[in-house]
Amino acid sequence: MGVTDVVMMIVQRIIGSGIFAVSSMIYRDVGGSPALFFLVWAIAGYSSYAGIMCFSELGSIIPKNGGLKVFLETIYDKPYMMINVVFGIFIVIFGSIIANVIIFGEYLLFAIGVGDEIMDAYHKPVGFLFLAIVALLLLVSTKFVVKLQTITGILKVILLLIVSLMGISVLVLPSSLTGIPNNLHPSEFFTIKTQVTISSFTSALLKAIFSFNGWHSTHTVMGEIKDPVRTMKIAAPLAILVINICYVLINLSYLIVIPSSELLELDEMVGLVLFEKLFGDSIGKIILCSLIAFSVGGNIITVLYHIARMNQEIFREGFLPFSKFMSSNYPFGTPIFAMLIPIVVTSFFLVVPTSSSVFNYAINLESYPTQVFFGLACLGIIILRRRNPDFVPGIKASMIDIAFMCLFSLTMVMGPLIKPDNSEFEGLPNYAYTSVGILLVCTAYWFFMFRLLPRLFKYDLVRQKLTLDDGMTITQWRHIQSAEDEGSGEYESI
Repeated sequence: MGVTDVVMMIVQRIIGSGIFAVSSMIYRDVGGSPALFFLVWAIAGYSSYAGIMCFSELGSIIPKNGGLKVFLETIYDKPYMMINVVFGIFIVIFGSIIANVIIFGEYLLFAIGVGDEIMDAYHKPVGFLFLAIVALLLLVSTKFVVKLQTITGILKVILLLIVSLMGISVLVLPSSLTGIPNNLHPSEFFTIKTQVTISSFTSALLKAIFSFNGWHSTHTVMGEIKDPVRTMKIAAPLAILVINICYVLINLSYLIVIPSSELLELDEMVGLVLFEKLFGDSIGKIILCSLIAFSVGGNIITVLYHIARMNQEIFREGFLPFSKFMSSNYPFGTPIFAMLIPIVVTSFFLVVPTSSSVFNYAINLESYPTQVFFGLACLGIIILRRRNPDFVPGIKASMIDIAFMCLFSLTMVMGPLIKPDNSEFEGLPNYAYTSVGILLVCTAYWFFMFRLLPRLFKYDLVRQKLTLDDGMTITQWRHIQSAEDEGSGEYESI
């Protein structure tokens, strides 16, 4: 992949349905103040830039597939294999794309114009059918999918710019020509219309940052990027710049086209209201639903591609059951079996009847520990710099970027623990404490496998490299009696 491919991969991964849903909720959280509204988006935009620059420095030091996985295991190599096991099991368990598959099916059927009964019955099968087609394409030709992802990413950016420029035209052209009055007035730019608290501002910030989620994914496939240091040095900031421009223009369109009083009352339908005002009720609904389905579809392609690579790298470590089988690239030269895991997990949630709150709960279970790992990775940059003070990485993040990411991750982790709130998920255990419990279970698995059992049964757990028929090199863990093969160079003993 070259610069264009990587830029569009980041764009596809970040821009999904969030920008069409959260803006009105953010506007309400900041009291209807345009100044605070854009301040929130500016902070969120900077967080994505700071994060991707931190990860780009780590990627320039460790330019191979795995992303966050290889960063953590390089930085935190003691206790031996602990971070590998804890992070690896967590990713394999939660590596699914349930929400996006459902959203794709819903909006595609919305765009076609089917009735509510048909949509309720078929939106999950339609979403799964698209997922199956994407998986099949990835198996047959990864190069084709990468190019398809690049082309659709470019189209997505063009479509977003066209829509946002149509909204901004209301600001420039007279209302007699556009038929839509301009609702953004300079005299009210700093006016706060309803109460704003620290809690509501923080809530607004979290929603905006959610819309930038996914900036870290490209580092999962660093080994498949041409000249990764040079490419990421150009592609990473360029992609974030493109996304920020799209978001600013879309949000500006919301404030121009939709009256403030109406915007304060909207929930997740802000995108639909914008399109209806620009294109009319029926046509606006069709255009918006088509655009969201197109946007989420591109997101599914990118996410499945990344999850398959990440799962394969985890199974290559050999500490999970069936690792040899799951690591294989046979017969198409692609990680077919590693790709099956997110497909099976997603299928389970699509088949089993569950409420929408369960999906949101699952997303929180995944997002919360991810902030722990993000914070550890960004803190690891300082650790690596102290270990090798004379080493100059190809890409270097600023201390402001590093400090921001560490502080933000700490806030995200400690907040739900200090002041837990489970009102959104009544009947389910608190997601923060559940996430911590899952991480402790993963740690217990590592302790039993690498510490307790070898001592109880008096064997050494040794690492052996094995090359599969398809050329993939994996790790096998063998039990060797303590007196056997002592000093042998064939194994790495712990």
